Amino acid sequence: MNDRLKCLICGLEFDFQPNEFFCPTCEQPGLFNKTISGKAQIAQEAGITLEKFASFLPLKKVRAELSLGEGQTPLLALSSLEDGHRLLAKLESVNPTLSFKDRGSVLVVQKALELGWSAVGTVSTGNMASSTAAYAARAGLTCVLLVKKGTSTGALASSAIFNPLIIEVEGDYGQLFRESYELGKEFSIYFANSVDPVRLEGYKLTAFELCLQLGGVPDFVYVPVSSGGHFIGLYKGFLEMKQAGYIKKIPVMVGVQASGCAPIVQAFEEGHKTVSPIRPSGTIAHSISNADPPAGNLVLKLVRDHDGWLTAVTDEEMLQAQKELARSQGLFVQPESAATLAAFFKLRSRFKGMSVLILTGQGLKAVHQPALEGLNYHVSRAGELREFFRSIYRQK
Repeated sequence: MNDRLKCLICGLEFDFQPNEFFCPTCEQPGLFNKTISGKAQIAQEAGITLEKFASFLPLKKVRAELSLGEGQTPLLALSSLEDGHRLLAKLESVNPTLSFKDRGSVLVVQKALELGWSAVGTVSTGNMASSTAAYAARAGLTCVLLVKKGTSTGALASSAIFNPLIIEVEGDYGQLFRESYELGKEFSIYFANSVDPVRLEGYKLTAFELCLQLGGVPDFVYVPVSSGGHFIGLYKGFLEMKQAGYIKKIPVMVGVQASGCAPIVQAFEEGHKTVSPIRPSGTIAHSISNADPPAGNLVLKLVRDHDGWLTAVTDEEMLQAQKELARSQGLFVQPESAATLAAFFKLRSRFKGMSVLILTGQGLKAVHQPALEGLNYHVSRAGELREFFRSIYRQK
């Protein structure tokens, strides 16, 4: 029996095929459609994350040897930042390639092998490129990466070490996204981009873990949003946990975009049912900068159907939040991840209760950005340190 997808906007069901998973009517990505019921489906004593949640996944068999140890990430209290509201962080930046993308990539390579594909690829600004390349190497698959011009040196280096074919592409990112699927069909490459339904099945496991770690659900979950795939995957996870009887409600999902490129937030604030492409003013947060998000309409529907929220924060607010996380919590994350804390600060008078920030990527992936300005950094010479220390401590 073929894997079936369902469009959550019009209800159409259709078969899943790599490179072909958009609803022909609504043009939004279809999601795997499976009836979820019964608490016995979680294998509590299983080893890797995929084995624990195997019955929720669109795989005939989980191949544990293809895992790099993704998932089971820490849930940390951020006590000094709470300001009267309990605040925690799900630290997805500790996944093997330092971002949440690993949860999707491990499923992609397993599905590719199950379907008989020998090559995988992705269109990426960085994190998904290095993640896809790492898991392809682990699985013995050929890998093709189409990266956006301006991708950070750190992200490129962390991809190139796995020896994929890397092509840096200048031009419209939305066009590149769409063109990749045509290339995939022509050259037999499974392009598992940001809203691929297999990837989303990996992302939903973050929600599963969060429910098990808390023994329930938080009141609010803050998530950076670009194309919409991660946000939708988390929503799907909470909805399936509710269907299975593990939780009684889903949290208020708060999607966060950068003010310089926030088409979904703009549509939400203006009361539109669909997202229109915009001309962005620019942002340092490249991984959440998508002027024409392919799942934007679905994000809007889920937010409205389940009383979620969308907001945008400035680059300055992100960078300040990044410093707060580092200096008060010892967490170095990308500005895009820190956008969740900036949004929490912005909305805490409105949304009172337990909040969880999804910290999606490690800060070293964005070393070219001006996040390190203003450090307590000095230069001295050997043999002159005593005098230097005296000058510093006299100032204090």
